[in-house]
Amino acid sequence: MVNDQPRLEVRARAFPTRASAERLPMMEFEFAVNQPGDQGAPSMAEIAWSTGNIPQALADLPPIVPGRVRREFQRLLQPWPQGRYVEAYRRSGGILNLFTPPWGEKQDEVWNKWQAEGQARTLRAEPQGEAFADDNARRAALAEWEPQWNNTPHPFFAGLTPAQVMVGGGPQEAKLADEFLAHVERTLAKREFEGEGDALIKTLLLLRGWQVEPQRNGQTPMQIITTERNELLARRARALAEKKL
Repeated sequence: MVNDQPRLEVRARAFPTRASAERLPMMEFEFAVNQPGDQGAPSMAEIAWSTGNIPQALADLPPIVPGRVRREFQRLLQPWPQGRYVEAYRRSGGILNLFTPPWGEKQDEVWNKWQAEGQARTLRAEPQGEAFADDNARRAALAEWEPQWNNTPHPFFAGLTPAQVMVGGGPQEAKLADEFLAHVERTLAKREFEGEGDALIKTLLLLRGWQVEPQRNGQTPMQIITTERNELLARRARALAEKKL
């Protein structure tokens, strides 16, 4: 690709599990849509946020980009769901979640606990009634809980909020991801493991130690990643607000 077009680079890597290897392209796609163009040109995501026009956001992709990749970009650039960001279950979660075993809504103990506790509070207030008086009461309760879930750090997302997962990683995280994957190869590539589970555990331990180790600027990778994702969320909020004017 020429210099002023979005770049997508996927390198061959060694992974402890097939699931983590399959998650890598998704992470790379998320980095790519948040990659600014040359001279401060907006990223594909910023164009989609500000215009609502996905074809316009993809206009600078060269014809050689495969249809499968274009479809992934189109999926990532779709408007976010109303209410709870359930699409976060289908995002990579970036480098902090690259090696997390697959899970989904059924396994979300945090959301299930919130719903159970909310229903219990309602029953204590109305001991002779239903958990929710009617569908309107249930919708009102969900309208309160869903934004909280969207913006609360989630243990299943390695401490990221679902909103941070939705927005994807940026250039700083992309660089950190490359550095960590190279670190994994240097550290673990020549070791022998008892099986896939052993390899996964050792990789996760390496990741969790690395993410809290201060970098050259004194910030940890976790701090750099969350700060950048929060900046992307702020840009999205500004773009959507300006589009309404």
